[in-house]
Amino acid sequence: MNRFLPLAVFGALIAALFLVPSPSGDRLTAFEVGSLLDEAAQPIDDAAPGQTLAERVLASAPSDSGPLELSIGEVRYSSNTMEAEDAEQVELSNQARASLVRALRTAAQGTTGTDDQPRELVLTGATEAAADGLNWTVTTEASQVTVTVAEPSGKQYNSERTYRAPGRSSLLPPLVAIALAILLRKPVIALFIGVLVGAFLVKSAAGLDFITAASQALPDVFTHYFLNEVVDRARYELILFVIFMLAMVGVITRAGGIHGLMQSISRMASSARRTQVATWIMGLAIFFDDYANTILVGSAMRPLTDRFKVAREKLAWIVDSTAAPVAGISIFSTWIAFEVSTFSAQLPDAGLSASDGYGIFLQTLPFRFYCWLTIYFVGLVVLSGRDFGPMLSAERRARRGAVLRPGATPLVSSAGTELKPAAHVRPAALVAIIPLMAFLVVTIGWILNTGGAFSMGSTFFSLEGVTQVLYDGSGSGPLMWGSLTGLMIALAMGMARGLSLPSALDAAWKSLRAMGVALAILYLAWMVGAVCKDMGTAAWLSLTLSDGVPYVVLPTALFLLSAMVAFSTGSSWSTMSILLPLVVGLAYQLGSLGAPLGVDPTLLGQGLVVLSIGAVLEGAIFGDHCSPISDTTVMSSIATASDHVDHVRTQAPYAVLVMGVSMLMGYLPCALLLHRGWTWLPWASLGLSMLVLTGIVFLFGRRADATPA
Repeated sequence: MNRFLPLAVFGALIAALFLVPSPSGDRLTAFEVGSLLDEAAQPIDDAAPGQTLAERVLASAPSDSGPLELSIGEVRYSSNTMEAEDAEQVELSNQARASLVRALRTAAQGTTGTDDQPRELVLTGATEAAADGLNWTVTTEASQVTVTVAEPSGKQYNSERTYRAPGRSSLLPPLVAIALAILLRKPVIALFIGVLVGAFLVKSAAGLDFITAASQALPDVFTHYFLNEVVDRARYELILFVIFMLAMVGVITRAGGIHGLMQSISRMASSARRTQVATWIMGLAIFFDDYANTILVGSAMRPLTDRFKVAREKLAWIVDSTAAPVAGISIFSTWIAFEVSTFSAQLPDAGLSASDGYGIFLQTLPFRFYCWLTIYFVGLVVLSGRDFGPMLSAERRARRGAVLRPGATPLVSSAGTELKPAAHVRPAALVAIIPLMAFLVVTIGWILNTGGAFSMGSTFFSLEGVTQVLYDGSGSGPLMWGSLTGLMIALAMGMARGLSLPSALDAAWKSLRAMGVALAILYLAWMVGAVCKDMGTAAWLSLTLSDGVPYVVLPTALFLLSAMVAFSTGSSWSTMSILLPLVVGLAYQLGSLGAPLGVDPTLLGQGLVVLSIGAVLEGAIFGDHCSPISDTTVMSSIATASDHVDHVRTQAPYAVLVMGVSMLMGYLPCALLLHRGWTWLPWASLGLSMLVLTGIVFLFGRRADATPA
C-alpha cells in the first residue's frame, strides 16, 4: 500500500499529461528559436572569433555609454513542412519574434558601456515590424534550423544548428527514474536507468536506428553525461563542500563538540517536540543560502533528534522545508539577484523599466504563498506535535526506538552517525561552535570579497548593492572554502584536546565511508537534468501547458507549469530561468486585454505580471521540493542520514497540501479579484490559508507519542 498509492497518483498525473495535445514541431521550433542567438555568428569577417549571434547583433547598436538601441523589422518563419504563406506562418513568425526579443533582452542585460555601468536595451519592433530595423529569417529544413539577420545596409550574418523539436518522449527520462525509485526503493538503479533511457532517446532523435542508438547510449552515459558533470567546477566544488562538512562533523563529534552542543541545546530542547522546534528556528536563522542551511542544520541537529527519537524523515523534512523557502524570500540571500535577473530584462514588455526589477521582486513577496505557508506549516506541525499520513507512521515508529525504517538505506553509514567522543575527551560545545562559526564567517566573507563588496563603497549599502554582491559572490566555491576552513579548525581543536591526527582522520573517514551511494545519487540527479536539457523537456512542457489560459487562472496555471518543470528536471533555478522570461509579456498581454470595463488595463496587466512572477518562483520551489532528482532534496537526505526515497515519500503529502492551499486560497482568489486593486488581499489570503492549515493539522493530526485510537 505504501508504494501503490504514490504510484497511482503519479500514474494518473502522467496519464493526464500524455492526453494533452502536443504542439507541432514548427511551434516548438519557433518557441525556442531565441536559443540560436547563443550560437556562433557566421560569417565573422567583422566580428571577433567565437562571437555569438546575439553579441554580433548588439554590436550593431551605438557603442556609447547610453542605452543600447535596436529595431526589429520583419521576422519571417519558413519551414519545408509548411504550405504557402498563411495564417499559421504569421502566427509562427510572431512567436519567433517574441522568442528572439526575449533572447536579445536577456543577452543585453550583461553588457556594460565605456563607464562600466550596465546598459539598458531600448528595443522597437518587439510586437510588430519597425521601419529600418533588422530583418530576420528563420528557416527549418529537416533537422537544420538557420537564423539569418539582415541589416538595413544589406550586410547579412547567421547562425545555425541541428535541432529536432521535443515531444512527449522528452518526459520519459525523469518519469522512468521517479517511477522506478518509488517502485524499487533503489534510487541509484532508478536514476541510472532514467539517464540511460534519455541517452538512447537523444541518439534516436539524431536519426540513428534502434540498434545503433542502443549500442551508443550506454557509453554516452559515462563519456558524455557523467564526464560533463565530473569536470564541471560548480559540481565538484559542491561535492567537496558536502565532504568537508560531513568530515568536520565527524571530527568535532570525536573531539566531544557535538555532545557538548547537544548538552547545551538539550537544556532548552529537552524533548522530541522542543528539538524539532529548535531545528525549525535554526533553519530560519541560516537564511543566506539553501545549501549551507541544509548541510549545517541537518548534520548539527541529527544527533539530538536521534537522542529524542525523532524520525530521520521528519528531520529531513524540517531541514528541506526551511532551506529553499527561506532563501527564496529572503532579501539578503544568494537567490534574490538571480531571481530578479531572470525577469527584469523583459519588464519593458509590460511598460516598465528593466531597472524596476528589485521593486517588482519586493512587490511579489506578499504573493509568495508556498514559501510563507511552508515555513508556517513546519512551525505549526513541530509546535503542535501533530502529524498525519506517512510522517505520522514514521514518527510513531521512531518513538518506539527506530529512527529509520527497517530495511532503509540511509545516505550516511551507521559508523558515521553513531560516532562517540574519545574516552578521554570531555564534551564541550565550543569545539563544535567555533568550527561551525568559522565556516559561516569564511563563507560569507568569501562571498562579499568575490562579489566586490569591499570595493563598492557606499553603493553596497542598498538593496541592489547587497543582493548583487550576494549573487556575484555566491556559488559552490565559497561553501567549499568555508567548509574546508571549518574542517581544518576542527582538526586543530581536536588535536589540542588530546586527539591524535590518525584518530581525528579516522573519525572523518567514518562520517564519509558510505558517501559513495549519496554521491552517486547526486551525480545521477544532475545527469537526468542534463538529459532533460538535451531533450527539451522544459520547452515541451512550457508550450504544451500554457496554451489558451484565461488571465484569472494564469497564475495558478503558471504555478503548476513551473512545478512540473522543476519536478521533471530537478532544478528550481533552471525552471526560473526558462519560464520567467516568458511570463512578463504573456501576463501583461492577458491582463490588459482581459480588463473589465472601468479598470485601467495597464495597471491590471502590471498587477498580473507581479502575481505571475510570484507564482512561477513558488511553483519552481514546490516542484524542486517534491522531486527525488533535486540536488537540495538529495542533500537533505545526506545531511540527515535519511533514506532518500523515504524522505521524498513522507515529505510529498505535506508539500502537496501546502501547494493546494496556496493555489485555492492564494493564487485563484487573488487573480479573480486583482482588478479591485485591494493591497490587503494577499495578506488576507495568507491569513485565511494559515487558518485552513491550522484546522487541518488539528483535525487530522495526531501526536506520535499518543496511543493510536
